Amino acid sequence: MPNIRPYAPRDWPHFLELELETQLEALGDSTEEERKTLRERLPALLDVRKGMARSGPRTPGVQLWVLENERGEFIGHLWLSERDDAVHGTRTLQVTSMGVVRAERGKGYGRLLMQKAEQEGRARGIEVIELEVAGNNRRARDLYKDLGYETVRRTMLKRLRGV
Repeated sequence: MPNIRPYAPRDWPHFLELELETQLEALGDSTEEERKTLRERLPALLDVRKGMARSGPRTPGVQLWVLENERGEFIGHLWLSERDDAVHGTRTLQVTSMGVVRAERGKGYGRLLMQKAEQEGRARGIEVIELEVAGNNRRARDLYKDLGYETVRRTMLKRLRGV
């Protein structure tokens, strides 16, 4: 039976590796230079922009949960951020990031992590959970739709390389 527990600094290498893999997949059609830049800058971006360091979250209302298998091995993470949302006029729980290592995908672990997010939202008295998902991540989009999440906006992008 998998276990969900709070993040500990020993999880940093696994968290960083999975976060990098997840973000690289979300880049979709990108150059090797763009991918190299992300690899080099991700730890600093996480630290400066998101308040996530090896020691864990530094921002109030932020939690990082780790999913581990029966042997205690890291197989996924769930990063939650609480914020005020002017659009909804209420506190919102943001799924900042959620990931499952490639070898463990398709086993229901993403669903388990999202159930944890909903449990945390209810425990905090939050009525809205929000997340972003890459347009090329069909598996995740299907999971969220199956769990009752609705698409409320789309972001489109055009790369202007060499223009």
